[in-house]
Amino acid sequence: MIIEKPRIINSKEDIPATAKIIDAFTSGVGELFFVNNPRFKKNMPEARAPFEDFLKNHGIKDVWIYYPWLDIAARCLPEDLYFKLRTARNRNIITDEEQKNYRSAKVGVVGLSVGSAIVSALAMSGGPKVLKIADFDEVEISNLNRIKAKLIDVGTNKTTVSAREVWELDPFAEIYLYESGVTKENLDEFIAGDSKLDIFIDEMDSVEMKAASRLVCKKEKIPVLMATDNGDNVLLDVERFDLEPERPIFHGLVEEKEVLGASNLSYGEWVKLVTKIVDPSYLPKRMIESVSEIGKTVAAIPQLGPTAAVAGAAMAYAVRKIANGQPMPSGRYVINLEKDLSKTS
Repeated sequence: MIIEKPRIINSKEDIPATAKIIDAFTSGVGELFFVNNPRFKKNMPEARAPFEDFLKNHGIKDVWIYYPWLDIAARCLPEDLYFKLRTARNRNIITDEEQKNYRSAKVGVVGLSVGSAIVSALAMSGGPKVLKIADFDEVEISNLNRIKAKLIDVGTNKTTVSAREVWELDPFAEIYLYESGVTKENLDEFIAGDSKLDIFIDEMDSVEMKAASRLVCKKEKIPVLMATDNGDNVLLDVERFDLEPERPIFHGLVEEKEVLGASNLSYGEWVKLVTKIVDPSYLPKRMIESVSEIGKTVAAIPQLGPTAAVAGAAMAYAVRKIANGQPMPSGRYVINLEKDLSKTS
């Protein structure tokens, strides 16, 4: 299926007649004045004259963004000013130079369950303009507790849903969609083909493909990140193959031969191998109890939406650090709400 991207249109006359019109330009121009002139606040008497002068003489040319799947056209600021305004509240938690480097990073995300929260966090924080995303699966109702999707998305490919969410926020994003997922045949293309990745994010279920992707990234010297939602907690794995190309995959927790041939596994075999990669010592008590009930009273590995959101935030932080050449060493990082969320007074 070919997914139609948002269309950037320079003239209102070229918008389909059926489209609903949204004006984000007028208020955006007003916001831009206050972003450019932070000494002024809205409703300040002394801001009135310079504000009105700016509105009369700004000279900014609008663009129109048409979303074919919504039949909506949004009047918008041009890309550079839209991005400046959209990331204005990031400053200076993220500096201008850091934002530029973060935006320039090319990132691939495979697996759009937890991965959908990661893609959303990257886009929301003004991250990579170039994204490659992949998932062969369709949205189901039981996904809606954690995936960035809605009831009306049920039956739609997860890649499509994720791309549309990004484009509705960032219509200028350049997204490569792999709706059939990543396979042995297209893995090299995904990682090292057009727009070669700077960072690879693994959120796949297939253990064999997890291993195969790491071997390609080792060869290409590309860092691999993986976030695992673990009950109320998150594990963030960082493998800096860009700095340590000889580093063993999965931090050496499993042998390559164990995972490279791990196809056609029974569900029980898959759970056993994945648990070994995660390391049982990191599993909370309720997660251990839940895993032991899979196939009995529980249909699949439990996951929580809020935890996926935390994973997205952690991943966006790690991507930003790596994109800016800041310290983000290989290893396993743990966000443990049960221990870390503590009362201070």
